[in-house]
Amino acid sequence: MSKLIKKNYFILLLFVLISVVLVALVDWHVGYVFATGDYHYHLDRIETLASSIKHFDFWPKVDGHFIGGYGYASSLFYPDVFLYFPALLRVAGVSPVITYLFTLVLINFATLWIGYIAGKRSSFSTRRALLFTLIYTLNPYRLQTLYSRQDLGELLGMIFFPLVLSELINFKNGYFRQWYLLAFAMIGIGFSHTISLFMMIIFAAMYVLLNIKYFWDKKKIIALIKAAGLTIGATAMIYLPILEQMRGQKYALTTDPLINITNQVFSIKDLINNSLINSVFHGDTVNIGTVIFISLIVYSIYNLIKRKNLDLTIIALFLFFACTNIFPWKFMSHSIFAVIQFPWRFFSVISLIVAYLLVNDDLHLLDRRYFPYVLVGIITLLTLSLSQQTVAASKDRLDSYSDFNTIDSYYIGAGHEYLPSQVDYYDIRQHKDRTINYKQSDISIQNPTINRQYIAFNFDTHGKSANIQLPLIYYKGYQSEVYGSGNSTVPRISNSGLAEIMLTGSGTVKVQYEHTLIQKISLFISSLTGLLVLLKFLSKRRHAYVSVWDAVPVFVVPSEYDYMFVYQIVEGMDGIEVE
Repeated sequence: MSKLIKKNYFILLLFVLISVVLVALVDWHVGYVFATGDYHYHLDRIETLASSIKHFDFWPKVDGHFIGGYGYASSLFYPDVFLYFPALLRVAGVSPVITYLFTLVLINFATLWIGYIAGKRSSFSTRRALLFTLIYTLNPYRLQTLYSRQDLGELLGMIFFPLVLSELINFKNGYFRQWYLLAFAMIGIGFSHTISLFMMIIFAAMYVLLNIKYFWDKKKIIALIKAAGLTIGATAMIYLPILEQMRGQKYALTTDPLINITNQVFSIKDLINNSLINSVFHGDTVNIGTVIFISLIVYSIYNLIKRKNLDLTIIALFLFFACTNIFPWKFMSHSIFAVIQFPWRFFSVISLIVAYLLVNDDLHLLDRRYFPYVLVGIITLLTLSLSQQTVAASKDRLDSYSDFNTIDSYYIGAGHEYLPSQVDYYDIRQHKDRTINYKQSDISIQNPTINRQYIAFNFDTHGKSANIQLPLIYYKGYQSEVYGSGNSTVPRISNSGLAEIMLTGSGTVKVQYEHTLIQKISLFISSLTGLLVLLKFLSKRRHAYVSVWDAVPVFVVPSEYDYMFVYQIVEGMDGIEVE
């Protein structure tokens, strides 16, 4: 590992500097934090995970921190894997301001580093790999997501996009022995943002279909199946609990969506205008930026004429038009594709493709002496301009440290997507005192304990059966336990979307959320998958020689160095013999 750092010392320092500057340009001001978009919700996600860890629940699904104790299944529907580090910072007492800003810096650094690795995997020189990751990391759509939308999930997912592209290209070109790197990238996306994973599955499917003659090979098909199997196994802990919750229960995500995908498209004229002037993000001005747009047009014309990189060109143009009102979204508004919510999320994929086309450089622009420096200079100036315009357009969004550090658990995202459809959220917010509802003629309740981990109370139904509505938003997994001679039904959903139980007899009842059988099985599958991968690579350390690519000479890798995917990639890029 020390050799890896020494070999890339200056590159790592550059990435650290860029990562800090990107955050300092907009998000951090002396005494203030630029707070827009979904930052409240993501702060709550971090705080919820930290709260669970403090109570020794290291894999929460429904946590009482949200909604003042009513609970919200954010951790169930929204992957939290990469939030454990910021959550541990909160557990250690680090303030939300420092935790959040440091998390953004880490996301920037990881994006630059993985982008650089993907560039090397695409056979780019060090110089061109650096240019590739700079173009991708500084593309306006990603910066808009970082600065204005502050969508941590999408930002985390975008870290791994370049590696998906590089590995698909390698598959096409016959270098598929390291098929697990494609799985690694898809798993990283799956652990970050489920919508982004769906998008990249669409992208990968389009790429394979457009190159079916190259992929129609037994060895490649087997390698793809292994990559898909590894991805499915590792992410089982994410998607199986979601499928379980969605089965037989309706949520606002589908019954009352805040976002209609047909309303989230642009006219071609508006999209072009917004891109050419690098517009600051608003719902109706999101764009791909000047450099990406012009490069898309130039390379699309060239590639279509010269019949080069037709696969990526067709995909980029298709996704571009999918973001306009020309595309027939009205016929797909109730299909699975509508879960994307905003077609312009595909701007991240378009920007990735254009970054590749620019650096692959079939036009030989980078061979001109000053062109690379001019390109970097233009991108830098546009980044500075966008950052300053973003702050100027929303000066009222500068929160003092004290305001930012005040966590409000009632921020669950504007769409309230993962609330049961029966829940009236505005009514919930009017009852922050969280009372137990029941008929006093049916049951007497004493010594109630209502906190953010469980609800417990003594009861006596006096020979009757009593229905009790609890101040808990219902999700599959709530369990009730009775101490005494009484009995309780398994918690079920009430007409108002809250959990309710039926009690008979007397005793003490305790209701809290516990992991379902499906959740436990999914965690076992993911853990077993991880363990098998670990054992595979531990056994591989015994071999003295490792082939990095089919087309690259075999090089020596001492066992003490061969214990990371990323290390193996970087060390093997140039076919160098490691001493």
